[in-house]
Amino acid sequence: MDHRTKGFTLIEMLAALVISALLITLGVPAFSRLAQSTRADTEIGEVQRALNFARIEAINRGITTQLRPTADRDDWQGELAVYDGTGTSANVLRVVPAVSKGATVTLTSGVSSIDFSDLGGLSSVPATVLISYTLGAQSRTLSVCLNGRILRGGSCE
Repeated sequence: MDHRTKGFTLIEMLAALVISALLITLGVPAFSRLAQSTRADTEIGEVQRALNFARIEAINRGITTQLRPTADRDDWQGELAVYDGTGTSANVLRVVPAVSKGATVTLTSGVSSIDFSDLGGLSSVPATVLISYTLGAQSRTLSVCLNGRILRGGSCE
């Protein structure tokens, strides 16, 4: 008669534990980078959609529209808003939420707002506007060309 017990030996359990610990150790940093990359793509996408919206509204309404921070004119990490030609808070067309804590958004020096003319081109600056977004090791750029074209990671030239 065979009285063998069924189950795993201690060696087999320890081997499985070591392998699972190794996989978790390798997987957590990769997942963290993936989450940070996804957040960066989402937030720069929000800014890009707001720019596209401002440009299309300028063309459709035949007026100048403007994207700028709602509070401090230089705080692009905070909430952004698309305004009609008057730029008053009563005429906000769309609001873009603030970026994640730890993220930075910088623009070409001297630019406090991005204005689109009724023809869809930039009306307030004499050159391409470069928007840089950084979150940890992730960085993204948007270029707003003089003709109003908005490129993610590209160059207007």
